[in-house]
Amino acid sequence: MLDRVHGGDVKRHIVDFSANINPFGLSPKARAAIIKNIAGVIHYPEPDSRSLKQALADFHGVKQDNLTVGNGSIELIHLIPKALKAKKILIVTPAFSEYEFSARSNGSKIVFVRAEERGNFRIGLKKIQRFLSRVDLVFLGNPNNPTGSCLHSGELSSLAGACARHKALLAVDEVFMDFVETREKDSLLSAAPGNRHLLVLRSLTKFFALPGLRLGYAAGHRDIVRRLSGLQYPWNINSLAQAAGKETLKDTGYMDHSRRYIEKEREYLFGGLKDIKGLKAFSPTSNFIFCKLESCAIKSAKVLNEELIKRGLAVRDCGNFRGLDEKFFRAAVRKRNENRRLITSLKEVL
Repeated sequence: MLDRVHGGDVKRHIVDFSANINPFGLSPKARAAIIKNIAGVIHYPEPDSRSLKQALADFHGVKQDNLTVGNGSIELIHLIPKALKAKKILIVTPAFSEYEFSARSNGSKIVFVRAEERGNFRIGLKKIQRFLSRVDLVFLGNPNNPTGSCLHSGELSSLAGACARHKALLAVDEVFMDFVETREKDSLLSAAPGNRHLLVLRSLTKFFALPGLRLGYAAGHRDIVRRLSGLQYPWNINSLAQAAGKETLKDTGYMDHSRRYIEKEREYLFGGLKDIKGLKAFSPTSNFIFCKLESCAIKSAKVLNEELIKRGLAVRDCGNFRGLDEKFFRAAVRKRNENRRLITSLKEVL
């Protein structure tokens, strides 16, 4: 059983590279919405988040009945096996640990299919298809957490077709897709409403920097969405999250600026990390960079993190991810002065 540890659990004075959040924080429109609606917390929120669903539907160009919203995407990850009554679940590893926890809490059997380091942790679809006749559900991160590997829409459409033939559901976790340069081409969200065997998860946690408000959503065929919604508690999305979510989706200036900046800083940080002797940095697609300690004095990411914390920094030790060992870690893309500081500190430590 994996340890239930996630990024972001660090002291306030530490520059936190462990949590993959937009370094600009929440958008000005979201901040204004929270302040404007603060008095409304004495009332119950809209029970089924109709206004927020409509805002998301308009944003993505889908119908409202093809969406459901959750208290973070984690709520939905845990509901999917229950809604499908999934007896056996395939999980591509290394992966976000909540896929496994949701399967185990549902009493489902798990088939782990491992992406290999020699292929830069990019999963071979034939490897997955071998098991589809035996499973009800496939969990797949795209981009994947923590490796950052990203499959193209053509590959995933082919996998979705194979899942349909075997009557399995493909749940694609796209919570980092907003950071991907090819997001419009490689996201499957627009295809999900018309496919009974495809569900796409998204979140406002990462790109829109709202982790404390807990706001995720799923897009899919209305029958699947109805089954998910039927398991949700009333008022699962609080009023401030609903207000901030609606307004942040309107902040195109914030989105454009964030994307341009993060794309530039991703290249800067990747360039700095891959030039450090004793460190292997995997090519990134999102707002974080996956790394491995190789021939250097520091033998584990845990020890590395201890040394970095002394310097006021923290990365995500990935040793607790299934399929990885103590040599792997992940670092979020932050602002230039912070990224420079991380590169300098890693050079000193390693």
